Amino acid sequence: MALPRSSLSQVCRSIAEFVSVGLDASANSIQIMIGSPANAQPATADGTHRVNFFFYQVMPAGFFTGDTTGDPWWVRLHCLVTGFGIDEEQVSAGENDLRLLGGVMRLFSETPVLSALTVDGELFRLQVVFLPLGTDELNHIWSTQGAVSYRPSIAYEMSLAPVVPVDLRPESPLVGRIGTEVRAVPGARTAPFSGMASAPPVSLTIVNAMQPDWAPAICFVIDGACAASLLFSRGSQELDDFAPRVWVAGEPGAAVTLAWQRWTRSAGWQDVAETTDTTATTLMLDPDGCGDAVTVQVDLPAELVAGGGQAVLFAERNWVRGSDGVTVRVRSNPLLVTVHGGT
Repeated sequence: MALPRSSLSQVCRSIAEFVSVGLDASANSIQIMIGSPANAQPATADGTHRVNFFFYQVMPAGFFTGDTTGDPWWVRLHCLVTGFGIDEEQVSAGENDLRLLGGVMRLFSETPVLSALTVDGELFRLQVVFLPLGTDELNHIWSTQGAVSYRPSIAYEMSLAPVVPVDLRPESPLVGRIGTEVRAVPGARTAPFSGMASAPPVSLTIVNAMQPDWAPAICFVIDGACAASLLFSRGSQELDDFAPRVWVAGEPGAAVTLAWQRWTRSAGWQDVAETTDTTATTLMLDPDGCGDAVTVQVDLPAELVAGGGQAVLFAERNWVRGSDGVTVRVRSNPLLVTVHGGT
């Protein structure tokens, strides 16, 4: 019975599949392998060239020092890429080695940041950086490969790759209001907060639509005022009567999508399936001029109203990056709704 796949093995396999597609491996009789060079050397009668990925070192990312056991662990992978060509008509095995390595180098030079990958629910992109190895380092690696003779090789650092735990730690809720309180008695430092807490104000925001990657800006418009964070009690009449209206700034007429995420203690932040398609109406959010704002009504997530918790609203848009043709999603500032007294 085969071993279950790990997040690390899935990352390495995705790299091999990227190279397989880029080299048109099936049409060119190329086999892409993962393992030590000693296990990758082909037999003469095999009839196929081989490109081997030897992930010889895993190192910590150097960031995220405050991670807990429930967070993904981000690592850097050091990989030795070796071509094992075979003799063909008028082309030696050594020249085919170089053809294989040259193809891999071209691929990683053209696409230093690979397409987005999802492994065990974690979305990420790998950056591939050429890693020059000295003679001593190469000799040290190849000296461990038994009787296999040295073949031309190149090394890359591929980062950051996630090691995903089985049970992810749910992300924490967001702070919706901030307040201060001064107490003169040391024994009262653990007493419940009794000061005044205020939501963050909405500031004047101008969207620079001249930039191709411009992000929308949004705010709630409620009772003639702009708001970025709202607080309700579960089951209250105020919550039942609340019908969110959102003011969207960006290039006028540009399409955007309003999307919710909901937080609960058990699951953390999760996307809400229902979205609202709309358009930006102005380049500027001016809290003093919200009386004339053109807004769009959105519905609160039904689970939030019934069960409480928190929800965050974003305005999203996609744009195609001119340098490589990749579609990138950009998000606006978040709007937070907190319903206390529930999950």
